This record gives sequence, structure tokens and C-alpha cells, in this order.
Amino acid sequence: MIRRVWLPVLGLGFACSISACEPLKVEVTIKPKPGAAEVADTGTQAEAAPAGYGTFVGTVTFEGTLSSKPPLVSMGDSGVRDAAVCAAETIPDESLVVNATSKGIANVIIYLAKAPTSINPDLKQVPAEPAVFDQKGCRFIPHILPLRVGQVMRVKSQDPISHNTHTFPSRNPQLNAAISPNDLVGVPYTYTKPENDPVQVVCDLHTWMKAYHFPVDHPYIAVTDADGKFRIEGLPAGKHTFKVWQERAKLLETNLVVEITADAETEPLELKYGSQKLARRPVPSERVVTLSQLRGGR
Repeated sequence: MIRRVWLPVLGLGFACSISACEPLKVEVTIKPKPGAAEVADTGTQAEAAPAGYGTFVGTVTFEGTLSSKPPLVSMGDSGVRDAAVCAAETIPDESLVVNATSKGIANVIIYLAKAPTSINPDLKQVPAEPAVFDQKGCRFIPHILPLRVGQVMRVKSQDPISHNTHTFPSRNPQLNAAISPNDLVGVPYTYTKPENDPVQVVCDLHTWMKAYHFPVDHPYIAVTDADGKFRIEGLPAGKHTFKVWQERAKLLETNLVVEITADAETEPLELKYGSQKLARRPVPSERVVTLSQLRGGR
């Protein structure tokens, strides 16, 4: 945009009296810097809309032989606290849950490393419905809870005993609340900042209880189901960088690049991990996946 401004200039030593002289007008042309974007009269720059939105689908599977894990609490164990409730059923170790038939790994988080410039208008609004974090049989439900920054979470309990829900975030205040028996209304809590990693949650009264919250500032996050499957909808067309996190190994992928096409669903991507990688925290590595074959949108 080119602007012209008229400026009066005084004190230039004219050959006339001041009272009889008209001010000299100087034309100044203001040009934008090379490559600078045009700015609207409102003073704001319009954001370019994406070509459309697509869906990323896939499965996380276990590769190799899976060794059995002892339960955290065995049914009928009278030595645990509140055994009548907590040992009424066996409580499994949920740090690695693998489907014996499909080899799918549950509770794996796939998420965008950062919020994209454009978010699908249908998904931009923070959900008005509270996220529910429950306790039943001395287990947290769900084991992994993704939620949006600004979304209310209600910590409930279906157990007839007291619990304590204690979080360990990096950027948000801790939640350290006593949860009354059979509290079906729940204690409210809201994460006001996104976290870079999932937030560990424990019960200080029943030390085997552990779960994770993951507050993010965008809707592009998924947790694998019992078959290891995930689905992330409404992604802007283009390339996006995802991370993959699992409780034991932490970051399985730090730079998973996936290309999204408008009004289309990616061919299902299968991510395979063996016992060696899931037994420890791996050294972060780069992995790029370009999905050129696409299904028609649904």
C-alpha cells in the first residue's frame, strides 16, 4: 500500500513576509518494505484460510513377544489399604496394555506438537461439557485423559471410600484434593495453560493408582483404543508434525510428519514398536511419513 501525506514546512527563509506567505507543502510517499504484506484499513492482517480439512487415522501395534506383568493388586489381597473395595477385583498394570489378538497398544497418545495457525471452526470452541475423571475399584478412569485448556474437569468417585487426587503439572497449579466417598458431582478443576507432556496423577492414599491428564490448546489429539486404533479429524490440509507418547517409553516419535489432503482420510498408518523400545525411554529420533495414497472423504 502506498500512502501520500501533505506536510506544512515552516522556517525556510522565504523572500516574502510571513503574513503574506502560504506554507510550503511537501509530498511524502510511504512505501511498504519489500515483501511486506498489505495490511487492511482495520489494522489487522487477514489470515489465509486452509484449502480444507482432512482426517488422520492409524493403529499402534506391538511387535514381538509380550511378557506378562504381575497385577498391581490381586483379588482378595487383605494386605492392601481398604481391601474390601480395592481388592474386590484384580487391578492390572496399565503401563502397557496390549490386545492379545490384534496386538494393538491402548493408551498411546498421538498429538500435534503445536497448535496449527488455522483450526477447523467446528472444533475451535473449547467444549462446554466437562471432562470427567472418575475413580472406581481403586482405579482412575480413564487411564489417559486428554482435555482442552479452559475446559472444566470434574474429579468424581464411585467408590465408598475416600481418595486423594494429586497432579504434578509443569505449567499449571497442582491439584491436590480429597475426593469424598461416592462423590458423583465431582471436584472441579481447570487447566489454564497447555502442558508439553502428559501430567502424572496419583492417589496418595492408594499408591498403586496412577493415570495421566494431557491439557492442550488445540483439538488435534487422540488416545488409542483397546485395539490400538486412533483417529484425528478436522486437520487443516498440508503437512503436520505429530508426537507419539506412551507411558513406559515416553516419546516414541518426536517428528512424525504426515500430509493431510482436504476432504480425505489418510490410508491407515501402522506404527509398530517392540518390547525393547517400550521397556525404556528411547533417544529422540526423527521420522518422516508422507501419505500419498488417500481415501475419499466421508
